[in-house]
Amino acid sequence: MADRLVLDIGGVVCEVNLPQSTWYAPLAARYAPFLSSTDPDWHVDLQLDPGPIKGGNSSIEHTEAVTRFQVAPYAGMIDLDTRQALVTTPDEFSADEIIERVLAYICMQILPRQHQALWLHAAGLVFNGLGYVFFGPSMAGKTTLAKLARDRAEILSDENVIVRYGANGPQLISTPFWGHRTPLEVIQRVRRSVPLRALFALRHTTDFQLRPLSATEAVLALLATWIVPTERADSAAAWLGTAGHLVQQAPVYELSFAPTPQVWSFLEQQGLL
Repeated sequence: MADRLVLDIGGVVCEVNLPQSTWYAPLAARYAPFLSSTDPDWHVDLQLDPGPIKGGNSSIEHTEAVTRFQVAPYAGMIDLDTRQALVTTPDEFSADEIIERVLAYICMQILPRQHQALWLHAAGLVFNGLGYVFFGPSMAGKTTLAKLARDRAEILSDENVIVRYGANGPQLISTPFWGHRTPLEVIQRVRRSVPLRALFALRHTTDFQLRPLSATEAVLALLATWIVPTERADSAAAWLGTAGHLVQQAPVYELSFAPTPQVWSFLEQQGLL
């Protein structure tokens, strides 16, 4: 249907019902590799509300399984029990941003509960068929490393990736969501899953250092990157359990680096690339 967008993101299948059929074509083109014909697990109603919510009154409230939010110029609710969401957008041009925010939140909550996976605020790169995850808070260097890797690696995303543990080892999985400030000409959305070689917690310095993290340090480093997935008690338990299993399967390092292409030579010297 031309007013119904269905996306498969790491096994979480979401249907987005659009307010107008004319919105479908540009959104389908944007997320083409992730379009799915599978029956959706989630139903998201996107409604047009031209009256924008004024700034200064943002709020997010969790009540049992329901999250209600008002973040200018969007508002809506997400129900984890019924797997339904209702969100508003002021116009067609803002639709992609609100879709990405809502679907990212859904994936953050559902992946550790049902898919042995975590949604990470991270850059995901592929060198020689193996996945590398570079994570950290804003300004840690994720986008910088993705830029430095353009001529050397496949970039799955410079902002959001999924990591999963399992019987076949850890996996790095792409998402369709890149940084909002990333130039359109460098974005190449692909739907891929590759073996995960290592994860790196980033720290800007003037030289290069690599320190293996213990399992506890690794989980805390991942948690410090983005605490949103653990705002609910049941989500926190699932997230911590999944993270604990993941760091047993994939090595996690603290990478101190200077933002130059020499970072790749340094990792090669450490036997990691």
